[in-house]
Amino acid sequence: MTFFLLLTAFTVSIDSFVCGFSLSFESRKRLPVVVIIATTVFIMCVTVNYAAHVFDGLLSEKTANLGGIGLVAIGLYNLFKKEKTDTPKGSIVRQSFVTGFSVGLDGAFANLSLALIGINAFYVPLTIALMHAILIYLGMTLSKIKCVGKIEKFSFIPPLILIALGLYKIVCAFI
Repeated sequence: MTFFLLLTAFTVSIDSFVCGFSLSFESRKRLPVVVIIATTVFIMCVTVNYAAHVFDGLLSEKTANLGGIGLVAIGLYNLFKKEKTDTPKGSIVRQSFVTGFSVGLDGAFANLSLALIGINAFYVPLTIALMHAILIYLGMTLSKIKCVGKIEKFSFIPPLILIALGLYKIVCAFI
C-alpha cells in the first residue's frame, strides 16, 4: 500500500513540477510560495479525508470501485485538459493560494479515491501535500536549466499511470 500511495501522490503532483517553472520567483521567495501551496493542498486533502471518515459507515466494498473509477477519471481529465501556462495576477500570496487550489484539486480527489479504496489515514494528505511541495520546489529550482524544460513533452505519462492504477483497483475488486 505504501508504494501505491507514493505512486499516486507522485502522479497527481507532476503538475506541481511543471507549475514550478511558471512560478520561478526570486530565490528568497521560493520557500513561502512552496509552503503556501503545500498548506493549501494539505487543507484540501484533510477536508476530503475527514469527509470520507465521517461517511465511513456508508462505504463498502462496492464503493471501493468508485475509488478506482475516481483515479481513472483524474487520469482522463489530466490527459485531455488544456494546459494553462500563465500564472494568476496579483500578490505572491494570492498566486500561491490560487495555484495551490488548482494543483491540489486532483490531489484532493485522489485522496478521496484512496479513502474509498480503504486507505484513509492521517499520512495520506500529508504525503500528497509533501509530494506537491517537493515537486513544485524542484520545478522552481530547475527552471533555470534549459534541458529540463523538455520534460514537459512527457506530460501524458502521469495521467496514464493514474488510469492504470484506477483500472488495477477496479480489477482487484472483482478478484
